[in-house]
Amino acid sequence: MTIDPVVIDKRPRSLVHMFRQRVEDTPNDDAFYYPVEGGWQESSWGHTNDLVVGLAAGLLALGIEPQDRVAIIASTRYEWVLGYLAILWTGAAVTAVDPTADDDTIARVLADSGARVVLAEDYELVQTLWRVRAHIRDVTKVVQIDGDFPDDRVITLEGLLGLGHDHLDHQPRALSQRLYAVRRQGLAALPYTRDQRGDLRGVRLSHAALTYQAAAVAALGELTEADLLYVALPLSTAYAQALLGIQLACGFPVALEGRDDRVVSSISVVRPTFVAATPAMLDRLRAEIEDARQPSLFHRKRWVEKRVRDDVRETFGDRLRFVVCAGGTDADLADFFELADVPVLEAYGRPETGAVSVARPGEAGSRTAGAPLVGTEVRISAEGEIEVSGPGLMDGYHGRPADTEAVLDHGWLRTGDAGLLDEEGRLLVLGRHVASEP
Repeated sequence: MTIDPVVIDKRPRSLVHMFRQRVEDTPNDDAFYYPVEGGWQESSWGHTNDLVVGLAAGLLALGIEPQDRVAIIASTRYEWVLGYLAILWTGAAVTAVDPTADDDTIARVLADSGARVVLAEDYELVQTLWRVRAHIRDVTKVVQIDGDFPDDRVITLEGLLGLGHDHLDHQPRALSQRLYAVRRQGLAALPYTRDQRGDLRGVRLSHAALTYQAAAVAALGELTEADLLYVALPLSTAYAQALLGIQLACGFPVALEGRDDRVVSSISVVRPTFVAATPAMLDRLRAEIEDARQPSLFHRKRWVEKRVRDDVRETFGDRLRFVVCAGGTDADLADFFELADVPVLEAYGRPETGAVSVARPGEAGSRTAGAPLVGTEVRISAEGEIEVSGPGLMDGYHGRPADTEAVLDHGWLRTGDAGLLDEEGRLLVLGRHVASEP
């Protein structure tokens, strides 16, 4: 399939522009599903827009300026997405933090990024911020998603919405003016990753990098508005955030599952057409499905294996087209699911590169991550290291020019991963490359 690069060149200049176009085109279509007591709740693109508008205006009222950093420390949930889009609308950069991280990691990320506002999930996480407050002097306000911490520096999510509505009453064009000021090359995201020494490094990603990977995956033509994506991954990961961008480019709804103990049961309820996974998630799913069936010792092994395969397929539902797995899938693990008619497509990318490649449905079983996305180039160094060039690359490591120079050379990034390109130009990822980082 030949993809016209003009599709990439003419992409919107930010994910919020993509979001606004989606709202305009299909305001009443479902955008998100998320669990509530007794079932699942849906939210349309129009309703999501109303909430994002209020939150974005509230951030403006708090004094957030373009390229300021705003952090999110929360599990996978609808409010995470609302905060993400609201931050991008203000022109600020999102710094996503794993809510299970220890106090030291949270303090280091917030201090290094210079985050001014933090969206924290609950009372416990606000208490964490209170404990490390001496190290995060740049943080001027905390927005608590659940609950109400008794401190003047903490505002509830509902309070931020109210603040935003008041701000728009006095400055009705504030958000349109701010969106007009958002530039392609402006800082949009600052995810943190650890190097081989364990040091945290902020990855500077522009709006252009985020929209590129969204447009490039959409250009493959495999996903449409009729699809339904199931995500049970931490939204703090670059992989999950890339999926949100792809959703905006394609228009399909996303089911968000943040309850670790409900993944097996909720997939069968949601009945997605595709699932985003990691090897760890697939391994856990396999274990739960196998543990759920305790066959009698009198059952024949062949019958047991068939019953397990049937259970696997039933878990994913009757509409499943494929599972997209990032992180290098073990062949035995992929075979387990594919024998149950659950195709596993490998994808490859890093925080520094964004999405690089993804296998197509016809390539299930190839054990490759497919060919590079349109506009991205991949080469293998003489030492066997994967090197990437293209619009999705980071601008550099935040405040670390020496580390940046060590991995970026004339538009090519050393990924630190080992790999091969097969005869058809598809990427086979072999694992981490020895002595690949400074």
